[in-house]
Amino acid sequence: MKSNLFLVTLLCACVPALAAPLTESTFTEIVKEVNVVAAATKAAQPGAVNQVVKAPDLVRTGPASRAELTAPDQTITRVGANTVFSFEPVGRDINLEKGSVLFHSPAGKGGGSIRSGGAAAAVLGTTLIVSSTGTGGFKVILLEGKGTVTLPNGKSTTLKAGQLVFVLPGQTDFGPVLDINLKKLVDGSQLVNGFSHPLPSLPLIQTAVNKQYDEIAKGRMVDTGTPPETFGKKSLRRGQSGNGINTIDNTGYQAALSPSVPPNQVGLLQQGELPPGFLPGSRGIVVISPR
Repeated sequence: MKSNLFLVTLLCACVPALAAPLTESTFTEIVKEVNVVAAATKAAQPGAVNQVVKAPDLVRTGPASRAELTAPDQTITRVGANTVFSFEPVGRDINLEKGSVLFHSPAGKGGGSIRSGGAAAAVLGTTLIVSSTGTGGFKVILLEGKGTVTLPNGKSTTLKAGQLVFVLPGQTDFGPVLDINLKKLVDGSQLVNGFSHPLPSLPLIQTAVNKQYDEIAKGRMVDTGTPPETFGKKSLRRGQSGNGINTIDNTGYQAALSPSVPPNQVGLLQQGELPPGFLPGSRGIVVISPR
């Protein structure tokens, strides 16, 4: 039976009670323009390898720039271009003002809570990308394993590798979950590949990529070539701006619909409407294949 899939993600998760605080990290790699902005004075100074960044100081990157930070518990934070983020002084909370970050936490080390604009959620997963939508919310893509996203009202959803979901301001529920072309995202991602050493979880990410393509080879998924930007609209009320679904690394990943979805329903999706049977949080069909 072919699977249907839609792309939507909200980021929330319960952090294990014994998880170590994530209030500081050390720069382990810096590429081009990376600054640390002191919370007290607002003064910006260039970041340096082996420098410790402590909450609530900001990390700010410029165009075509990126950085990697490693926490005492070996949680890795990779910061993309044009990004501003900070750790909170207590707990495992992150403020993402704009841009994208990749988080990798060793198994059992705990997740964290993300805030961006007017949106907030808890996340639990070993390797994931969080990206600001530019409209007061954020989106999450799980790169390997399974993850849990929990909203402030307690609602949660589980993601698997290659799925994306939005957390938008003022929302009380998740939108649809979409599968993306994980290979295209990984191949083009500077957060994954733009550093001098590989992520510890890269073999697991590659396993997830291979599994997705095996589903395609067996005919369980079919690539429509439809970009996920098309489906970002359906999470919106009329009059709202777009979700900024194309801001993750500017990577040309694709989403797809099952051939069983009638053309008129695809048209509704393109107009920002949910056809009958496609409820918020439901799974539709998406397919991936090389171009």
